[in-house]
Amino acid sequence: MMSDDMREIFNEFVVEAEENLQKVEENLLELEKDPQNEELLNATFRAMHTLKGGAGFLGLNAIVEVAHAAEDVLGKLRSGELTLTPEINDAILEAVDFIRSALQRYEAGEDVETPSDLVKKLRELQQGGIPTVKEEKEESLEELLDRFGFSHLKGKPIEEVLEELILLPPDERPTELIEALDRLVAKGEASQPQTEEPVEEKGIEKAEEVAEAKQEEVKEPPKEEKKPEKKVQPKTEGEKVLRIDVNKIEDLMNLVGELVLERNRLLRVFQRLQEEYRSKTVDDLETVMSSLDRIVGDLQLAVMKTRMQPVKRLFQKFPRVVRDLARMLGKEVELVLEGEDAEMDKTVLEKLEEPLIHLIRNAVDHGIEPPDERERLGKPRKGTVKLSAYYHGDRIFIEIADDGRGIDIEKVKQKALEKGLISPDRAEKMTEKDVLFLIFHPGFSTAEGVSQVSGRGVGMDVVMNTVTAFRGTIDIETERGKGTKITLSFPLTVGIIRSLLVSVNGKFFAIPIHSVLEIIQGEDAQITTVSGKEVLILRELTIPLINLGEALEMENSRVGYVIVSQVGSQKVAFTVEDLFGDEEVVVKPLGKIIGEVRGISGATITGDGKVVLILDLDGILRREMRSISLV
Repeated sequence: MMSDDMREIFNEFVVEAEENLQKVEENLLELEKDPQNEELLNATFRAMHTLKGGAGFLGLNAIVEVAHAAEDVLGKLRSGELTLTPEINDAILEAVDFIRSALQRYEAGEDVETPSDLVKKLRELQQGGIPTVKEEKEESLEELLDRFGFSHLKGKPIEEVLEELILLPPDERPTELIEALDRLVAKGEASQPQTEEPVEEKGIEKAEEVAEAKQEEVKEPPKEEKKPEKKVQPKTEGEKVLRIDVNKIEDLMNLVGELVLERNRLLRVFQRLQEEYRSKTVDDLETVMSSLDRIVGDLQLAVMKTRMQPVKRLFQKFPRVVRDLARMLGKEVELVLEGEDAEMDKTVLEKLEEPLIHLIRNAVDHGIEPPDERERLGKPRKGTVKLSAYYHGDRIFIEIADDGRGIDIEKVKQKALEKGLISPDRAEKMTEKDVLFLIFHPGFSTAEGVSQVSGRGVGMDVVMNTVTAFRGTIDIETERGKGTKITLSFPLTVGIIRSLLVSVNGKFFAIPIHSVLEIIQGEDAQITTVSGKEVLILRELTIPLINLGEALEMENSRVGYVIVSQVGSQKVAFTVEDLFGDEEVVVKPLGKIIGEVRGISGATITGDGKVVLILDLDGILRREMRSISLV
């Protein structure tokens, strides 16, 4: 059982360890393209070394053993004693996977055994790799000091040189030079200091110990009369980052939500005050209210930004997925990432990993053809999957596009008929877009057999469920022989939304305004019946029509207005009695007592103090879907 202090240190280590593991994974994938990249090898070694040290301090022995074995392999790679091979890369990636899973088990309080087979594999690779001959002569201590601008340290033993360098401020410390000196010490090629103790293999670690022991003895900085200009490394962004518990951010977000609600009520009261009284005091109050409105809006935006994270945190997980999947399927696939700096709400970002993995797997498995087939078709042997993110208005869009074979529309339709998902009459009336969206139906699959990758009829419905759960939309485009593109879009934040206030049978409801495409007055709406169901005819389009009163298990309401909405993959029209404008509302969950209610996504309080339910149009449509879509 960890103490509170150790638990805090462990939690900090977990965050840093995940960053280092991600760095190792990304670097290894890059090194497959450029195995001799010394900078990447050094960075990968440092990350694994840091991870091993942190795990050792906390007594996480299984991680220490694996990280140590992987570090030794990386050490020989960067010294040129080994050449990176697919087998070595696979083994180190396997080590990364183990360390990730071990962290989760340690976090859960479980015991973790050292994977002896993995450690043995790494040790064998360390001993049996392919030796290489360095093309360039290893620089001597004096040559290195000259190259990095530290000639004034020439003539000193290497330990003293390292001590001088480590005592420098972090932003002036020449990391690359220290690493080069460390390699010299490890090879025993540098001059030995006249001390009682021999130089240890880990020269830099020994120097750090000496530096720490003598830190108190340093009374003044080194003499500056001969001090040359040094390469000053810019301060990292990490120095400007403060890690805050996510629960604190959530609490702050809730408080701002309450503040927004009270602002809305205050503005509504002030409007009534203006209508009843005219005086200088009211005019002064108007100025204050205007300023308060602006400040609350800015505060709301600032707090929402604290929940925003770059999509890079999500995207960086997929190069490994594509690499492993392509190797399993015998394909050549390149993943192109674009717009990684775009930011989106943390809550949505955390839920998108599984849906995007399904989409990327489908692109590689179903979309990208085998290399020989692509060559026969006149395409490059290596297929491309592009994952990109961008903003448009107040929404963020994520696209997954491939240059593969595209989706066979007729095959999709035939599978849907075989499974009884649509009737023959319905199949004849469906547009290509309607057919494409059948792939998101639960249990649908066009795969001829079940494999490790696909064919089980699960996945695409998960994508649709996740997208709609966060008030998102999804679109799909395909062209035979050219490829497929699937586009997801989401609001930038999920806690505070702008909604259209409506009434149904005298009761007030809020409809998220992002899904509202068009509003038509009841008397102008062209409503007819098809197959016994009401539909709206709008510019030659036939759109299913749902009476919200009936859908909410109330009486049929008067058709005052028809709201045309985009719900998931299709357009649907809803009838309401009256409209009361739009308002920014804070989404509040219904709570454990009420639980989930199909068709209701939450509740809010309007500016005039009314408690209003927020409609989940997707939930309402799903309840009505069988009678609307499958006839």
